[in-house]
Amino acid sequence: MAKTKRFKSVVELTQLALRGVIGSSPVAGGGPRDSLPVPVRRQGQPLIAFMFYFYAFTPDIAWVSPPGEVAWLDPVSGKLIAKTTVTPAYFGQTRSPDAGPMEWKFSMPSGMTVDSFDKLRNRLPVLYDVLFEAWATSPSIRSSALHDAAREFLKAFDVVSEPPLLPYYNALGREYFEWVRALAR
Repeated sequence: MAKTKRFKSVVELTQLALRGVIGSSPVAGGGPRDSLPVPVRRQGQPLIAFMFYFYAFTPDIAWVSPPGEVAWLDPVSGKLIAKTTVTPAYFGQTRSPDAGPMEWKFSMPSGMTVDSFDKLRNRLPVLYDVLFEAWATSPSIRSSALHDAAREFLKAFDVVSEPPLLPYYNALGREYFEWVRALAR
């Protein structure tokens, strides 16, 4: 008997979050942008959150504002549960909301090509789907397949995520990211 899929895919949830918050996909070159998904529990229910922030870049430098909004989606229906306006303090950060964007010099890891970066970025949603299902339904279950997925996820997330936003990801998704790190050990 085939296993029925309980949750919408991260790709579907991302599209729904974009439509619900900014109305379309991010514009090339800068503007409002969505974060990678952030699995959370809110009032005991597993949800997928997305942080929204402003992003701009040149070929060498990127500027990222701290998240200004968080959207919370039901992972089963894809329904937008809530949108919350946030400041850095919401994430336990001391940065002033008026400090302006955070700057970072984007570079791929040594030896990584654009093609290998794209493959890693495209692999990340698959890993999210596998790990979210386990975390949301049976977080105490351990297997070699989950261990391998967690290790691969952390490597991909480290490369694909925006470094200035890491404290925000870790604060919002603390329970999930701690679970993934423990699973990867």
